[in-house]
Amino acid sequence: MTLHYGETPGDNIYSITPGGTRIYYDRTFLLSRRESPLTRSPPLNLPYIPEGFLKMKMNSEKEDKMNILNNIDNQFKELIELIEKEKDSSFSMKCFDRLKKKKKNSKKKWFIISFLILTLISMYFILSHEELSYNIYFVFLSFIRLILIKILPFWDWTKIYTHLCFIANPFFNQSLDLSECNKCANTTEIPRQSNITFFNFTKSIYLNHLPVIIDDATETWPAMKELTINKLFQLFIEDPVLAENDLCYFETNIRNYNQVGGADRLFNDYINGNRRSFIVQWNNCKRETLKVIRSYYNKPYFLPPSVAQTLMGNWFLVSAGFHKGIDYLHKIPLNYDWVWLAQIQGSSLIELRPKYPCEKMCSILKSVTLNKGDLSNNCFLFLKGPYWTR
Repeated sequence: MTLHYGETPGDNIYSITPGGTRIYYDRTFLLSRRESPLTRSPPLNLPYIPEGFLKMKMNSEKEDKMNILNNIDNQFKELIELIEKEKDSSFSMKCFDRLKKKKKNSKKKWFIISFLILTLISMYFILSHEELSYNIYFVFLSFIRLILIKILPFWDWTKIYTHLCFIANPFFNQSLDLSECNKCANTTEIPRQSNITFFNFTKSIYLNHLPVIIDDATETWPAMKELTINKLFQLFIEDPVLAENDLCYFETNIRNYNQVGGADRLFNDYINGNRRSFIVQWNNCKRETLKVIRSYYNKPYFLPPSVAQTLMGNWFLVSAGFHKGIDYLHKIPLNYDWVWLAQIQGSSLIELRPKYPCEKMCSILKSVTLNKGDLSNNCFLFLKGPYWTR
């Protein structure tokens, strides 16, 4: 009897009899036999599986697989819910900490990159604008000065500030060198300027150590309206702070007043009309007196923010009824690297003379007149001494 055979989608083997009946076989049993049942008739005692039962079995297998998948899906859902609910657990904390650390490192990296790019752009912009560079530089110096003022009650740094050198240099030579006379070699007059910005003043005058007269620097000063010679002498006699502190380097052309108590006698004699012709100069070097005098004047508007008001005191140069012309010049003891003079009342005739060894290279600046309201400077910063004496 010839059988037709085949396989079902579930890998089961079957045969068809001439009458059209399917006979299903157990695949495991067939594979255990040495000869394949596909080339010969099956034995009479070969067990078979009815077709209806096989369909039920296949449907059961599919349901089992679906149940397994559903179980897996449910377990994943439960795991996700557990992670969301139990964020404080060790497992979730590790995961979230790693993500948080990674995110933080990423932000830090981009912040550094952005900061470097912004810094480079800012530096390029600042360096390409010279005036802005000066502004930032002097603002920084002003900030440092403000810090020093704040710490002054706790540490008196003025002792170091007033020293010529922070550390003594045994090879330092106080005298000028000929190579340092170039700045004054081409200076034949003192220019007059007004409405000058501190940037132009710093660049063209301050850093080049050149003298200049500014004729609009004292317009807002109270001293221009309030201080005459008579009121100035009264201020030093009647003000409790000024009267209590002695004057420094008091000197006059009248010998009788160059003694202890001579300043008060000269001031009183002038107020009472007993003295009209004299020359006098002094310095209010006591720190307590600086605040009183500064209430009558302001810092010149053209000075950079880094240039502070002096702690060395204010010099007063006063003369009345003294007219001896240019043949008589009184030497002013202002041997500082940087000085500015303000003409409060009247006028003055000054002369700038070059110091050794610059006498042959630099010219004498004669007949320089300071009128009321004028402010003259003499800038020789960063050098061993000024080029001119007065």
